[in-house]
Amino acid sequence: MHLRPRLQAPTPLTNLFLMSPTPWVAEWLGRSGLESITLDLQHGMIEPAHLLGMLQGIKAGGAIPLARLAWNRPELIMKALDYGVEGLICPMIDSAAEAAAFVRAAKYPPLGNRSFGPFRAGRLTEEDYFSTANQSTLCFAMIETAAAVQDLANIATTPGLDGLYVGPFDLSASLGLEKRADFTDPTLLALIDDVLAAARSNNLFTGIFTVTPADARAMKERGFDLVTCGTEDLVFQAGMKEWLAR
Repeated sequence: MHLRPRLQAPTPLTNLFLMSPTPWVAEWLGRSGLESITLDLQHGMIEPAHLLGMLQGIKAGGAIPLARLAWNRPELIMKALDYGVEGLICPMIDSAAEAAAFVRAAKYPPLGNRSFGPFRAGRLTEEDYFSTANQSTLCFAMIETAAAVQDLANIATTPGLDGLYVGPFDLSASLGLEKRADFTDPTLLALIDDVLAAARSNNLFTGIFTVTPADARAMKERGFDLVTCGTEDLVFQAGMKEWLAR
């Protein structure tokens, strides 16, 4: 299964952020039944040199590969897509202009100016890659700053953008909320609903980051298409704590 058709299915897609640069971990997470894995190039320990091996591990495990970019930079966007990432999550998008720059680097003409050279990605499909890539590789703009909230309506109408992804930790900090990523905070929940509404109005997919299964379930019930339930290190820490206790 690929990312776009999976997100179009009636049930939300469960996702996990992967922080450590270990292809074998990526492989067995996929084999464990996890449907999609996001390589965290922003805050994780995965560097550009690790990307190819990590994507090979994800493919071997059978999961759908996404990546959170380190920043909104054309060369990082192009390399991730050329290596075979199906979904890009771009952090710290503050405005429609920044969203447009993201899309421009990620899409082939006429939507953008991505250079053609998908030497790995093009061999992962039997279709003509150039004619299908703009539809099959998805761009999510992270909504995680007060500036993004102010320009939400314009960001959501960016031509070629495929989705909005809520980063609740940075969003809470940017707005000066008392607690970070508190999914009981009415201010945060109102903004989350605003993002969902803006996405629906523009036929965009939606994603959000959570760190507990309870919050992940709540966000699935709220209507998100893709719900990240933390990172592999949080899962490992919880599992190790339980294992040691037993």
